[in-house]
Formats: sequence, structure tokens, C-alpha cells
Amino acid sequence: MEKIIKVLSGNPGVGKTKQFIEGIDQSKRYVYASPTRKLAQEVMQRLDEVGQSYLPIFTSQTNEVGSVIHQANKSLAAKDSTILIITHKCLASLKPELLKGWELVVDEAPTVDDIKAVEVLAKEYETVIAPYVGDCDDNGGLIINMARLAEAYEIHAQGMDDAKNKRMQNKTLHMVLDAMLSPTKTAITTTRKNAKGKDVVLIQVEGYTDFTIHFGYASSVTLMGAHIEHSLLVKHAEKVGFRLHVDRQRVAKDGLPIIFPLIKDSEGSYVSKRQLLTMPDGSVATEWNAQCFGQHVLNKALQMVGDTPAIFASHEWCKPDLPENVVETPFDVRGLNKWRDKTVSIHMLHGNPSPHELGPAKRIIEKMGLDLEEGRQALRWAREDDNVLQFAHRTKVRDEDFEGHTWHIVTSDTQAKKLAHAFDGSCIIDRRLMHYPPDRMPSEDQAKRKGERDDLASQARTLKDAGMSIRDIAENLSISKSKADRLIKNCPKTY
Repeated sequence: MEKIIKVLSGNPGVGKTKQFIEGIDQSKRYVYASPTRKLAQEVMQRLDEVGQSYLPIFTSQTNEVGSVIHQANKSLAAKDSTILIITHKCLASLKPELLKGWELVVDEAPTVDDIKAVEVLAKEYETVIAPYVGDCDDNGGLIINMARLAEAYEIHAQGMDDAKNKRMQNKTLHMVLDAMLSPTKTAITTTRKNAKGKDVVLIQVEGYTDFTIHFGYASSVTLMGAHIEHSLLVKHAEKVGFRLHVDRQRVAKDGLPIIFPLIKDSEGSYVSKRQLLTMPDGSVATEWNAQCFGQHVLNKALQMVGDTPAIFASHEWCKPDLPENVVETPFDVRGLNKWRDKTVSIHMLHGNPSPHELGPAKRIIEKMGLDLEEGRQALRWAREDDNVLQFAHRTKVRDEDFEGHTWHIVTSDTQAKKLAHAFDGSCIIDRRLMHYPPDRMPSEDQAKRKGERDDLASQARTLKDAGMSIRDIAENLSISKSKADRLIKNCPKTY
């Protein structure tokens, strides 16, 4: 049988949830998975309005003491309700085979990649975590201690978010168990000393959640979200054989969104944390302050906004000075609609992964069997594109009958173009606030790498001028042929 995923793709406010609710078949059973409890509660309210029964299974909505995952698995097996309402996190830990006979509806794109790094004291590691570790594989990945396998599964199923659970376990232990029990995740440990000279263990987890196994067991799969077809979840599903039926929904708006980019980024490059933290003298600050480039460009935007009520979101490290009329929101605003009276959104966001995430992200994409560039674009969509779109739609722009203009201030010109595309081009990009990136002094590491690169280029050029082939130069300098060719092209010929 052909494996098909139905995709309801459209910006917030176009009626995807309404279509799901109106399409409920009373002869079938549904599992609805939401990214947040807030969004789930909004859906439950709408189900109440039409008199549709349902069973929510997450901590704040259940009176039973025990694991959310246990309850969800039990309800799936017993077919307790027409509609079970859970979170993405719960879905990832369900027994996939229990989804037989259920229609699976996933609202918004779940996070597939999992990259974490935690440092714990060596004493804590030996006491709490080491008893569950049996050995390491050839690549250094931790292997579960089979003698404690049943206990490990029980702790993992208990979950870390269940506030009513009286057997709450160490959070780091739960992270390690999740990696050891998942065939698509790996946990690696490194011992070292911290700044205080104490023995510590660095635990690094990388991998991905394979939701396609759950998709394979469900009677049908429906994904709902804004351009969700660009997500890593969908790219992986297509790779393993699922085919998409995309229903792209649009709603004509009377009002006109106006997008204001703050920073000019060149094609293929992106605004970085270092850029935003750059000081007037070209140095880079360790934390946000009143003089950094990010606050400078933000001040221009705030001046234009004036006293108009607005909402603002950014990464945790971004701590700007905001006037009283600008409300700072949580980073993930999906399902939060209390700012729909606002006409201005300001989002200072960059989608660059941290340096320690680059290697793991590449390996995750390779494990999923995806093209590297395709995987990178899917990750950037989740970390940047979707966040910008979701945040813009917390305002009046999602109200079909609103005839006025809304303002959406974004970090970069690239973001502005992508948001304009998401608006189906029915908008204006106004670049009056846009600045060129600041000049930065290279860091010591950057200067060192540049010196090493220049020296290598000089060696390659000398060998080339002496008549040596690119292949021999690459072999002589222990580099690839493409790198040797690139170094020579960027180094002037010697005479």
C-alpha cells in the first residue's frame, strides 16, 4: 500500500484547525499531537464549542498520578476516547504499534534533531548515571546496562515533565537513557577538569527522533502547519517512501503587511550573534549592552515605532533595552493569541547553529540519508523561517477582516524576503531601517587561522609556479585537490 501524508499547509489563521475539527468522522479515532500545551488547550476549547468529546493526556489536564507516556499508551490500547490529545514530546515516546487503527494528526512540525551538551560533576555521574551504562560501542557511544534495562525503560517512560510524579529522576539521567534507548541517538562522555579544577564529565547527545515509524503504523497521517512541507520531519518522511498530498490554503487579506529588515546580509550569508554583539570599535562584546550593534539597529526601529504597542521576541542572550509599549514574549509563541490587538511585531532572530552544533547537525542529516544542503535548509526553516512567520502572525495580520497595515520588523534582508514569500507576495518590504553589517576586528583564533591559511596558500602557489600539478600539490600539502585549487586561485602569482 502506498504511504501517503496529507499536509494542510498555510499561514496561521487560514483555518487549518477548523478544517480538522469539521472533518472529524465519528466512526474513527484520532490522536492529535500539539507542540505546546497552550495550543492544545485552544484546540480543546474549540472542540468544546462543537460538543466533541476528547481525552487530554498531559500533566495539567489529568487528575491521575503517573506517567503521561504510560497513560497515553494505555489509552491507545484501550481506545478510551474518540480523540486523544497529546504533545509532540509524548508522541515521540509512544509505542508506535499502538497507533494501529488511529488517525494521527500532528499540528506544527515536531523538532526532529536532538543536540545537547551537559557537564556534570564526576561524582554525580558515577553515582546517578554510570550504573545504567554497560559499555561503549566502537565510536564511543554509551550502551545500556542490560541488567538494568527494565528499570531504564520505566524511568524513561516516567518522563521529566510530570510535576505530579513522586519518582522524579535526575534530568541528565533521563537525557542519557533517552539516547541509549533510541537507535537513532548517541551519547558520548568525556572526562576533564572544570575551571575550578574539579573532575567533571561532559555528556554530548546527538541524533534524531524517527517519527516515520509512528507514521507507518497509523491508519492515516495529517500534518498541519505553515509551510510544514519544508520541515526536516517531512524531508525525512519523503526519503523513507512517504508521498505528500499538499493542500495549500490561502486567505485574501484586506490589510497590507509592511516588512522592515534591520541588517543587510549578502546572498548565502546570515546575521550572526557576533555581528549583533559587535561594538563601535570593532571588538565583540561577551554579552548584550547599550553600545552593541544589535541595540543600535534596534533603537532605530523603536524610534520609528514610537508609542505604538508592539511585541518583541529574540534569543535568550539578546537582552535589549525596551520601552514600556513593547512587550517581550516567549520565544515559542505557537498557540498564544493574546497579542492580536497589536499591529507591530519585532523579531531579532538569527538561525545560525552554534559552533558545537555544526558537526552533529551534519552527522544527523547524513544518518537520515538526506542531501546535506537539503537538510541544512530544513533545519534553518525550523530555527528561523518558521519562527519569524509564526511570530508575525501573533498580531492583527492574522485577522481576515482587519483592513489596516501591520508592521513586521525582522533582523535581516533575507528574513524579509522569506517572510514576504510566506505572505504570498501580498506585502511591502521597506528598507529604510536597514544597516550594513559592522566592521569587526578578527579574534585571536580568526587571525591565527587566517595566518595559517595564507601560509598554506603561499606554499601551494610556490609549488604551482614550480610546475607541480594540482594533484601533486594536494598530496604534498596533505589537503584535497579542491582546496589546493582554491588556495592557488586566491593567492597572487609570484614573479
